[in-house]
Order: sequence, then C-alpha cells, then structure tokens
Amino acid sequence: MVKTENSIGTTVVAIEIPNGVLIATDSQTSSGPLVSNKISDKISYLTRSIVCCKSGSAAHTQNTIENLRSVVLKNFFEKKFPPKVQNVAQIFREYCYRENTINAGFICSGWDFFHGGQIYSITQGGYIFNHSIVLMGSGSIFIQGFCDANFKLKMNESQSKNFLIKALSLAILRDSSSGGFIRLAKITKKGIERIVLHPIKPFYKIEIQKIKKFVLV
Repeated sequence: MVKTENSIGTTVVAIEIPNGVLIATDSQTSSGPLVSNKISDKISYLTRSIVCCKSGSAAHTQNTIENLRSVVLKNFFEKKFPPKVQNVAQIFREYCYRENTINAGFICSGWDFFHGGQIYSITQGGYIFNHSIVLMGSGSIFIQGFCDANFKLKMNESQSKNFLIKALSLAILRDSSSGGFIRLAKITKKGIERIVLHPIKPFYKIEIQKIKKFVLV
C-alpha cells in the first residue's frame, strides 16, 4: 500500500477592503484521491488581528504555523505591543527560505495600527509580495480569469463579500481538490469576525439580504 500524505488542495482568496481585509477559503483536505476532512479550518490565528492561510502538505503547514505562532507570541510579550503584519510575514518568509524542503505556501494577512489591512503571500522558496488581492492553492488556477475580470479596488464590504462567495463557489465547482463549504473572515481594528456559507451557483445573482452577518470571534 502506498502511503499518501494529506495535502491541502485548496482555494484561498484574500482581498483588501477600505477598513481591513477579507479572506475566503474552502474546507476540504485530501489524501491522494480520497477526501480526509470536509470541514477543516484553513484560517489559523496568530494574534487577535493577524491570521495565516495555508496550502500544500498538511503536516508541513500545521508544523510551521505552530512553530512560528510561538515566535510571534514571544515577540509580542517581549515588546508588549501588537506586532506589525509585515513583521509577522517576514518571520514566515525567513522560515520558508531556511527550511527550503517544506512543501507549503502561506498567506499572512491582518490589520495593524501602522498600515491598516495588509496581505502578504509567502511562496515555498521564501519569496514575499504584498498585493491588494492574493490567490493561492490548486483552485486558484480556475478562477484567475474571473478575478481579473471582476475584482476592483476599493470595493465596499457587500461587493467584496459577493465577489469572494462567487470566486470560491466557482473554484469548488471546477477544482476536485477544493470542496466543503466557504469560510469567510473579516479582519479590522475590531478583531477577527467570521461566517460560514454554503457554495452557490456562481453565475446566479446573490440576494444580499440572505447573506449571514459576521460574528466576532
């Protein structure tokens, strides 16, 4: 029997909004052709206003996040001030550069008092870049065109939610490694607020009043 490691064949999309950041992920973890978990949470907390999303080998991503969360918290307790999102992303970048054997990529995003909402993507080799929209995972291939055509800077919260719900629903429809339901997180100066939604038929109009409200966690 050939052993296959659990992989987070995933779809993660993060976008900047006027008062912070919105993140959407699917919830499926697979082991080769088998689905090992349909309700996994791919949004990992680092601080009260900074999170990390992951793609790649589940073992590598979980181990990396646990190790680096302790580093981030250590710096927080030493300085007694919430860390910058950029500094946390640099910790991930340095780790990925040193440990070049890990099969994982990360999106580090959040809100701080210095620069507001920010999104940083860290690749497997340790390259880091900052952008208003970041896509990651196997499902991102299927929605590149949709995002290019529909993403606009400075969309309001309602427009951003609609965009992310359609993008994730389309990725789940097309990508066999993405599935489950959609986890949405909003990060602002208030903290991290989250909701869980079922995928929709992507090209149908979303009735805004039927979208659940975020819940502060």
